[in-house]
Amino acid sequence: MATASTTSTLATAELPPLVAQDRTLQPSPDALGPLRRSYDAVNDPDELWRRLDTDGYLYLPGYLDREEVLAARRDIATSLAGEGILDPKADPMLAVPGPGEHNRIFDDLATASKPLRRVLYAGAMVRLYERLFGEQVRHYDYTWLRAVRPGRGTAPHGDSVFMNRGTPNLLTAWVPLGDVDLRLGGLMLLEGSNRLESVRRDYHTRDVDAFCENDEEAAALAREGRWGWNGVYSPDPVALRADLGLRWVTGEYAAGDVVTFPMYTLHGSLDNTSTRVRLSCDLRYQRASEPADPRWVGASPTAHGAASKRGLIC
Repeated sequence: MATASTTSTLATAELPPLVAQDRTLQPSPDALGPLRRSYDAVNDPDELWRRLDTDGYLYLPGYLDREEVLAARRDIATSLAGEGILDPKADPMLAVPGPGEHNRIFDDLATASKPLRRVLYAGAMVRLYERLFGEQVRHYDYTWLRAVRPGRGTAPHGDSVFMNRGTPNLLTAWVPLGDVDLRLGGLMLLEGSNRLESVRRDYHTRDVDAFCENDEEAAALAREGRWGWNGVYSPDPVALRADLGLRWVTGEYAAGDVVTFPMYTLHGSLDNTSTRVRLSCDLRYQRASEPADPRWVGASPTAHGAASKRGLIC
């Protein structure tokens, strides 16, 4: 169990209700808790792996250089303002919503941003994963750069169903591009969900890009590069928590923080109940010696497009 000195502050009795998928999270200690801090063990890979297995994540507050993260934020925010995603009349660092609606990942902006790539794919980040894996590492070439407007956050899911055609020994990193208070709606994780064998056998063996060739509707969606299933484990984070008997953990994040977790940890995000856009990245690291999911590597990753669909006889 985490001690007070290694646990982030989440005084739920003093907070407004926390909302995810328009559902109010139960504030009781067995349903909602703070993230365990692991910066104290950052140079001890054995202890880091023990915590990854026990908790399903590592929270490393202040691991990255804050000023470098904020420089990346400014670069990305300026590009988003140019596209109308952020208000071009406001300071881009404030991330005020602009007129441009969107429903996409900004991998193209991430690829073009040298300040962001320095933060995500060099220096401290590479050292962290080399320490964890004990050998040379590689990252996916695709970067999930997100600009989340006020409204619903990400529904509970596991990463395995989106990227399980390579090694299962894959770690996600979530990096906030700026300070994220609870109203902006940061990452939340279902503590210990990575150890649920029943979920591994059922949910984690599925693939969102697989479809039944003998199902005409599913085949038509696949030809258009669309999903038949969106990969969500449950649309209701309150019922999910109760069904699995675990608790959600979350907190307030700062520029420089990193959360990393295996592909079997169920997670999502709080809803964005603020008036600003939340900017964040998620990315993946693995051992360079193990196979990578071909959807996410190369000069032009196919991602979830038509070229990634895999037909099955059901």
